[in-house]
Amino acid sequence: MPLIYFFSLLPLPVLAVTAIVMYWRKQHLIYSVFWIYLIFQFVRESGEGIALHFSYKVFFYAYWSASACSVVFSLVLLRSIFLTVLQGYSPLSRLRRFGYEAVLLACWALALLVAFHNDHVRTVRQLIFDAHLAVSFTAVGMFVFVVGSSMLLGIRWASGICGIALGVGLLGTTDLIVFALLSHGHLSSNTVASWIQVLAYNCGMGIFAFYFVPKREEVPMPPLIKPELLQWADSVRGSISR
Repeated sequence: MPLIYFFSLLPLPVLAVTAIVMYWRKQHLIYSVFWIYLIFQFVRESGEGIALHFSYKVFFYAYWSASACSVVFSLVLLRSIFLTVLQGYSPLSRLRRFGYEAVLLACWALALLVAFHNDHVRTVRQLIFDAHLAVSFTAVGMFVFVVGSSMLLGIRWASGICGIALGVGLLGTTDLIVFALLSHGHLSSNTVASWIQVLAYNCGMGIFAFYFVPKREEVPMPPLIKPELLQWADSVRGSISR
């Protein structure tokens, strides 16, 4: 069995333990989207391992279909993080409703521009590659947006919601780095790229386990909002209402 195949299976017990512990502590009710994401990743890893035993063609379609679904889950997760971060701040409720969608559309437009900037003839595989690049770019943009919001509101990184953002952001960033290195010929082979992505994926799942498997008290959101931020939010809300 190739060594990379062994490492690609390492997250399976980590995902299973994390999901079970969250269910046992009733955290699946608090982080429902994230818990479903963990279940999906477990099914994905198991399914790809099974598909690989049938044929490369089956594995190819299973891998890229699961990757597309994973990106959608990542965007839903980031939206969940964004809403959770701001849900305790009623003055920002109007901004919370429209802010994510506006930034998402901006990042998606920029991602499509970057991914499809040239007009060469594309095969189906190249289209999948470009689409995956675009959604990864969007995921990283959303992650940066969430991090900026968290820092602005004073939310500590010991919070579970920030741990989710950190893991998802790591996966999206790794995808972009690998795509950039491959496109500029800085990676000697696809095997090196596969190793980078597998190790980053393992680290991402490890981050999730680090935040949710050990028993810890959830860090509460800051009870007070900064006066200058409140003033800014009121001005933005007034602009939206016009």
